[in-house]
Amino acid sequence: MNLFYGILAAIALIAIIMLFQGKRRQQAWRGTVTKIKERPAANIDDLDTKDFVDIYYKTEAGKTGKIHIYKKKFDEMYPNLQEGSRLIKQAGKHFPEMTA
Repeated sequence: MNLFYGILAAIALIAIIMLFQGKRRQQAWRGTVTKIKERPAANIDDLDTKDFVDIYYKTEAGKTGKIHIYKKKFDEMYPNLQEGSRLIKQAGKHFPEMTA
């Protein structure tokens, strides 16, 4: 019986996470980068060599947020991103795009 409740709790947790992710993906906003912070990987066992970048932004509506992304993906998606750069997040997309 405990196994049943464990599986039921796991299914409920997954459903809540999917609901939250779907809601976040449907949001749309325009904003400005306020800070870019690079963070090295924890590297606990010498196998994890992925570094991270945190992009802090402020939307036109005044809300603040953070995008946590792998350094490699950051370099591919945002090659010239700097503080003050403009971002546009479109509904249905996971990451915002840079504007000219």
